Amino acid sequence: MHIRDERVYGYCDVLYPLIQQSDVYVGEMDLGEVPEHTEMPAYSMSAYFRNEVYAKLRNQLMKSFRLDIIRYDHLHPLMIMSAISHSMLENDRRVSLDEHLWNFADRHQLTMRGLETLKEQMTLLHSIAPDPLYRQIKEISTSPEKLRKFTRHSLELYAEGDIHRLYQLTKSSMHHLRKRIIYNRNLEMTKRMKSFDPSLTYFIAVGAGHLSGPTGIIGGLRAAGYKVKAMVPFSR
Repeated sequence: MHIRDERVYGYCDVLYPLIQQSDVYVGEMDLGEVPEHTEMPAYSMSAYFRNEVYAKLRNQLMKSFRLDIIRYDHLHPLMIMSAISHSMLENDRRVSLDEHLWNFADRHQLTMRGLETLKEQMTLLHSIAPDPLYRQIKEISTSPEKLRKFTRHSLELYAEGDIHRLYQLTKSSMHHLRKRIIYNRNLEMTKRMKSFDPSLTYFIAVGAGHLSGPTGIIGGLRAAGYKVKAMVPFSR
């Protein structure tokens, strides 16, 4: 959803008419939101490791992913991990899928809004302790094929529309963060969807990893009495 690889664009022809039939487009985040100028926490992965360890890690990541980690050293490690994952994908499109769908809806003059705010996402990001993730990045540098396999498998499941196995894969990769990054957010997003004006039609775009599972958006809406029907084939 948040990438530019052509393989994630497969359902767009089905989605365009559904967006055009809607009154409101809801992205996972309001992409038109102007960020507040707030003080950001300072991060430094190079300061976490000894000089020789960091130099080796940097060299390994450059060799495996053609990515110079020093460019991202000041970012939260979750964003560094995202940059590493993105380096393995193709940049076939000018913008990511979520931005592409947002722009399409905006051109068709839908009311635009976000399911989460940028402030909420940034608050969550900066609440996550960096040290365990620094160690995880070091593991990636020594075993890059594990991440390549995970990324390839994720894209295959996305292209097949297998949201249930994609959820299982995403959940297993989150380890101790799954409650905060998946479960809690799913519950809050579902709560917000249930508060929407029932007289309007909404097109809501969220990452596929949020749909399935015990706290998933689909199950949450069904438990609240909504009828949920797949508009494109997906594995059950």
